[in-house]
Amino acid sequence: MADSNKQTKIVSATAFTSHGRTRVEKQVCRELALDLHLNGERLTTILSSPNDIEDLVFGLLYSEGLIKKAKDITSINIDNEKAVVSVETAITLEVTPYLRPLIATGGSKSGIAPKRILKNIDTNFTVSSSQITSLMSSFMNTSKVYSGTRGIHSAAVATPEDIIASRDDIGRHNALDKVLGSCLRRGIEPQNHLIIISGRISSEILLKVAAHGYPVLLTKAVPTDIGISLAKDLGITLVRRSYDNVITVYSHDWRITD
Repeated sequence: MADSNKQTKIVSATAFTSHGRTRVEKQVCRELALDLHLNGERLTTILSSPNDIEDLVFGLLYSEGLIKKAKDITSINIDNEKAVVSVETAITLEVTPYLRPLIATGGSKSGIAPKRILKNIDTNFTVSSSQITSLMSSFMNTSKVYSGTRGIHSAAVATPEDIIASRDDIGRHNALDKVLGSCLRRGIEPQNHLIIISGRISSEILLKVAAHGYPVLLTKAVPTDIGISLAKDLGITLVRRSYDNVITVYSHDWRITD
């Protein structure tokens, strides 16, 4: 993986404009097919951006219930040339491999045997509508890769006052796993923070947030019906702040103050 941390590359293309045909150079996102090995066994292949791989691994394995805390991972070795990441854990895991051995950029996959038992999120954390507006504005200006390519998803963890961590990826599931993994490694407690994500909130996204215990999930996109239903069941406040500055709260609106 030459230039393994670079998220973009320049490609040549042909543009047709009012001035006719011309050759142009465009900045596009890079895609990496990363083989993930767990305790010597190949687990899956992840299609992702080639940055923040350790955060991705921590977030994914925790979301899927394969680890219970950051210290369960004892080592991560990234082979850039072969595009392989090898993970060793302090606990013995009996893993049923993915039936389809590929996690696409959109996150579609079959299940793994160990699944985290999700608990209802019960915290008095609140955030004001004006803080929601301010955070979303900051979030939309965070990613230079998005500004350059319009081809990346972003996810962030924030306090009501400020964004404290953000990650990008070609897949919205991966972007979320990366920022969740970063905060897990740093020991950031989820109870007093919210998640912000650029993509729509489907059931898989909602379940990842619930697995890590964050009480508020903010998006600029429209959630699915199952995403909304799960948010209601699991005690998560699901919020959309749209481009026309309208704030819509789909569940547990008591956490959003005027």
